[in-house]
Amino acid sequence: MKETRFDKLLGIDVGYSLSRPTTGIAWCVDGNLGCARTHSDWDRRQRHIPESTTFSIIAIDGPLMPPDAPDELDRSCERLFIRGAFHARCKPGLSHHGHGLALRKAAAETAAQVRHLAAAPMIGKSVIPGAAIIEAFPNAFLGVLLKDERFAMSRAAKRRKFDWLYDHAVESRVFDRLLRAIGWNNEALLQKVTIERDHEKRAAWICLLTAATAAAGKSEVIGDEAGGWFWLPPAELWAPWAANALAQNRAAISAGGAIARSETGLAIG
Repeated sequence: MKETRFDKLLGIDVGYSLSRPTTGIAWCVDGNLGCARTHSDWDRRQRHIPESTTFSIIAIDGPLMPPDAPDELDRSCERLFIRGAFHARCKPGLSHHGHGLALRKAAAETAAQVRHLAAAPMIGKSVIPGAAIIEAFPNAFLGVLLKDERFAMSRAAKRRKFDWLYDHAVESRVFDRLLRAIGWNNEALLQKVTIERDHEKRAAWICLLTAATAAAGKSEVIGDEAGGWFWLPPAELWAPWAANALAQNRAAISAGGAIARSETGLAIG
């Protein structure tokens, strides 16, 4: 049977360098797969995106937030992954200061560039009005799939974290498990993902897999309407350490919020 759910998917790794080709783009259109590395301007990006295609889901690696979200907003999804076991393994950058603000701007510009290519929402929790565009978080997408022992083997330098995670994902065959879990029998994609060595293209492939997981209705979606959402692999595939860390962080943040409400004299619900 034709796998129509996965026929028109697009993944974009946002690169915001004005001079270097730091954007990765990966697509699947009617079974045809492709991946390219390019620049941040639309003129050069559009050359690598199949023409006349309306994508069922577009996944972008970069903070995607509601248009009216303030710059200083401390996002719920980021708070959950910045602490505990996630901190040393697959934490996000914070989008409300420093380089995070620049990446947030670049992600918003990317979403605006491709909005006309996105189908009307067929999924919930989309912060881009009228468009099926979601946020990918490649480091956590890979990190939650790796067993605890992988992180005990060695640690990656901060600048090599993503490639370290990707290499271990290939070695432990997590991509095989993911494709089986979402029901996408695609050996060509598996081969391309497995042999990829380019940093930006690797990130684009993970964005494409994020879109595919959403298309299959299997994503674990974490965040809130105020700050947006991370779209991650199915909960059934998460390593025990990752599931436990998320539960612990949720409990800690909830307890902290309750204490803050109590101290300000607000009712605790």
